[in-house]
Amino acid sequence: MLTLSAERFQNIQKEAPAEFQNYLVQVTKYNSAQHCKSWAPAGTHFHQFVVPPILKFRRNYTYDELAAVRLPKDVQGLGTCEYTMDRGVVHACHAGGLVHMLEGWEHHEVGAVDVERIDLVWEAAMRHGLSSLSSLTD
Repeated sequence: MLTLSAERFQNIQKEAPAEFQNYLVQVTKYNSAQHCKSWAPAGTHFHQFVVPPILKFRRNYTYDELAAVRLPKDVQGLGTCEYTMDRGVVHACHAGGLVHMLEGWEHHEVGAVDVERIDLVWEAAMRHGLSSLSSLTD
């Protein structure tokens, strides 16, 4: 796991079942991980929550697409460069930042996901006209 924060790494490591905690290794630089052995067993499924996404280079693994949200069709004046997304679609983390601004929230938006606020943020996103890609019919 690439993170500078030992505290964040330890908290995430503790969330894994005890028998799998040793599979998580902290690195602080991309180059530090270049010689890491792959500890994920064949058949592992990776849920993508990182930008840029994990490269899909192992045939014996499966990978989710990055979580994404479509902006309302009437949005104007918002310049985005989501190199892995279609026009009018943004990474979920960027949509979260937009919702944060639109709601005028003042709590810290960056860092670990606050699971207690997921429903609150989702409902606010829907109120502002954002939509889940999985619910689109275009």
